[in-house]
Amino acid sequence: MFDFKGLISALFQKKGQEGIHDLKSATQMMQELPESDILNAQIEIVKALQQLNTNPKVSLKERLRTVPYLDEKARGLQTHLIDIYYGRQIDTGATPQQVLPTILAFWNDMGEAYRLCLKQAAQANARGMEKQLQQCALRAIRYFGEHIKWAYLRYLELDPRTWRRLNKLYQHAEQYGFAMAPQHAYADTPGETIRHEYIRILMLSLANPDKLQPEQIELVSDWLGRWSHRIDLEDQIRPNRQLFAVNIAGSSPPKRLRRDMVGENWRYWYTEALTQYLKDVLEQLQRGTDPKDLDLPAQSATPANLDLLQELMAWWSRDTPAPVRKTERHTISKKVFVRRGFASILQKIATPEAHGNRNDLFQWDVVNESATGLGASYQGLHEDHLRVGEIVGISESATTAPSIGIVRRINKRLDGQVNVGIETLTHSPILVELSALDGGPASKALYSPENTTAYQSRFLIVAEADYSEQRECRLSAQGKAYRIRLAPAMERATSCSLANFSVLEKLG
Repeated sequence: MFDFKGLISALFQKKGQEGIHDLKSATQMMQELPESDILNAQIEIVKALQQLNTNPKVSLKERLRTVPYLDEKARGLQTHLIDIYYGRQIDTGATPQQVLPTILAFWNDMGEAYRLCLKQAAQANARGMEKQLQQCALRAIRYFGEHIKWAYLRYLELDPRTWRRLNKLYQHAEQYGFAMAPQHAYADTPGETIRHEYIRILMLSLANPDKLQPEQIELVSDWLGRWSHRIDLEDQIRPNRQLFAVNIAGSSPPKRLRRDMVGENWRYWYTEALTQYLKDVLEQLQRGTDPKDLDLPAQSATPANLDLLQELMAWWSRDTPAPVRKTERHTISKKVFVRRGFASILQKIATPEAHGNRNDLFQWDVVNESATGLGASYQGLHEDHLRVGEIVGISESATTAPSIGIVRRINKRLDGQVNVGIETLTHSPILVELSALDGGPASKALYSPENTTAYQSRFLIVAEADYSEQRECRLSAQGKAYRIRLAPAMERATSCSLANFSVLEKLG
């Protein structure tokens, strides 16, 4: 017999929604969070966002009250966790590795929370809350932009859904007529427009982040926050003038313009005004102008970042031809042993018979190679912190002396495979010692002989702590000694510098 009594009882005793579903439940949760345990507090906020984002029963009114409330409470916590990740803050209860998953989840889930506010408002044809919804759109784009930047910082392939959400958010702003409306994402942030925030993200993706060091990616993102207003989007294709394009209804990043990129959802832009401005900035920095006078971060004037600025101008200029490899690569399949880090390589070359630190030794698959480099891959099981600019030693056995290379490109796929492009610096490094002219302890460095095949002159690879421009020192190797002067660095790698040098005299 059907249980009518049980049915009536269930209907009258129906429980309310569990978890975070309105401002009251979110406020209660915040009051119960531990003030001293910032990581766990942010973890709970991320869980609350995930509950909101997967609950279709939450009304638009409650969503528009609850999401900004959680956002305002979480911003300071997120800043603290980022400081822990970069080592600017020490927290005995949280390590950089522990805070990273929460940092990443917050960018994505908060962006999604704001996106759902807009989606629900559009479905309900909501009226009278335009200003609040415009701010939701700006915040959503900023959060998805941070999600994209942090993927680039770790060389991760982006899920196409992320680009689709970002592109559709901008398309929404255009359709509702507020893409160019000046507004403040928060009371303590400068005014901006959705279009220029969107352009900042597009241009960062066009800065070849898979070939940059994380610090450079951060700096380019900062620069673009100041420069994106020098670019505008157009809806009519002009291939003889425009350089890049993006489909605002698609799930792909921006690309270099092709003539078949035609349709109402394509947006186009040119870069002449930006590159001309960058040329002026570069010239002023080279003349010694203080970066602060140009509204730039102090590190913008370092030699490495002046080189970076020059590279950006080339990448974003229609006058620069497409890059070509120095030498052709050929497909191959073999395994190599890779020793990571300049210190580990020095130790191996200095004491070939020693096993050294096995944590610095890895086995990678070579998929192509040429006279000047190789492409390799390996299965990444965790955050291994491999960086562009890292020096690596490569050999076909764990015991033989390695060739020296530098990582030029990294791409970590969603399935965990890591693809690495490596430029070979030298096949025959020679261990040398550098010391002060008046004596004292010597430090080890590597000497790369001249390579006429690769049109490469001789140079030294010197640990970062031992290098200074124009330093005069004693170079000792193979029973001979010379007084040398170090030239300006050809390149600064992650833990060392590559520099030419002049021989001033032979020492007895």
